Amino acid sequence: MDAGFIDLDILLTRIRNGQSKVYFLDAVKAYKAGALRASLTSAWVALVYDLIAKYRELSVMGDAAAITFITSWDAATATNDVKKLLQLEAGILEDATANTQVVNGIARTHLERLREDRHLCAHPAFSAEAQLFEPSPELVRLHLVNVVDLVLAQEPLQGRAIFDLYDADVQSPGFPTTHAKILDYVEQRYLARIRPQNIQNFGLVLAKSLLKGVPPQWEPQQRKIISSLVAVRERAPQAWPNIFFAIARLLDTLDPASRPRAIAFIAAFPDFWQQLQEPTRTALQATVDNANPATLTDYRILAGVTVAPFRAGLLAVIAGLNRDRLAAAVAARALADLWPRAVEMYQGSGGWRESEANFRDLIAPFTGRLNSQQLDQLLDAIIDNGQNWDAADTDTLLLGLLRNTTPADRPSADARNRFYQHIRRRHRTAKYEDVLTFLQSDGWALPPPEPEPEH
Repeated sequence: MDAGFIDLDILLTRIRNGQSKVYFLDAVKAYKAGALRASLTSAWVALVYDLIAKYRELSVMGDAAAITFITSWDAATATNDVKKLLQLEAGILEDATANTQVVNGIARTHLERLREDRHLCAHPAFSAEAQLFEPSPELVRLHLVNVVDLVLAQEPLQGRAIFDLYDADVQSPGFPTTHAKILDYVEQRYLARIRPQNIQNFGLVLAKSLLKGVPPQWEPQQRKIISSLVAVRERAPQAWPNIFFAIARLLDTLDPASRPRAIAFIAAFPDFWQQLQEPTRTALQATVDNANPATLTDYRILAGVTVAPFRAGLLAVIAGLNRDRLAAAVAARALADLWPRAVEMYQGSGGWRESEANFRDLIAPFTGRLNSQQLDQLLDAIIDNGQNWDAADTDTLLLGLLRNTTPADRPSADARNRFYQHIRRRHRTAKYEDVLTFLQSDGWALPPPEPEPEH
């Protein structure tokens, strides 16, 4: 903004904080009256007051650096510790740059010049000249514009503290769990509060968590991390090109142990595949082709089954998983491509207790993720094996799963009819009474009994 032509009254309309505007008005009035030294002194007061007001806002958001500064400031004010207050005021620009990052490095340079000129105006001893420092009108106007542009008109956005807040938040029960809600939440709580230069760092921190497993406490939150990074891509598009380039280079330099993570990452963000260097694509493809279902331990790699170059190899891996490894894979992430193998293995259960264990380990993790066709397969898997329909806990386990489905995803009428006719013939309608009641809750009615099959 051109300091020589800007209307100072317009500057007043851009100031966020009401009390800061009052202090800055003193600087404008002094300027208009020709009291240039007084104008610079009032501008500095308005700047310091506004920074403290921003610190108070940040402290409410949980910014540790802001809380530390405000605690010291309020304690010194309460005890009238003038020396401490002067010390805090003298260091506020450094603190605002290094700790809270309310001010960036370039802004600090401009504002330090205001501080130096203010000293020359308010403390004549600071000048080696015999006469008082007389700032020019142009210099004063420049400082006034900088104070507003760089601080008074800015939101109190967070810097590095945002990472500490996200760290605690993503591990808390208050963080959303559905993808759509995470997008809105991350945008409103984080992206809207982060200084623009820190959005790129935020995106890279999320990517490094997915690709390198740091910090380790985020490992159980990988689905939330993925959705958070999607929020950065979709809700901060101006920052994404730089983030995208940095992540692509990170993928190209990953150590071999992190390749299963890279494959899972590309499943979530497939646009990266074509941006990788050819040796990187070769190494990832070989990692898939050489995966052994008998020794597989990092089940993240299976997420790559949705990526065309990896699909055939990973479907073969899934087909070769034994019961325990399949259960571990499903527990890690209930992928849609694991369902056919899981329901097939459940259908073949060899005993009542095995059936119940298979339901808990292979079927229950898909709760809330199954569509109507898959639930039809489950009902058929139950009635096709006496070890399943007659197991003591099957009705309870099935009811819990069905209650977590939407009406559109519930079993088809044909599958319900088959299920009812079977348990009626086996005299198990009392056992499945609650299941049948639930299945009728969306309008399905029990069909007329079919004639008993001739033997």
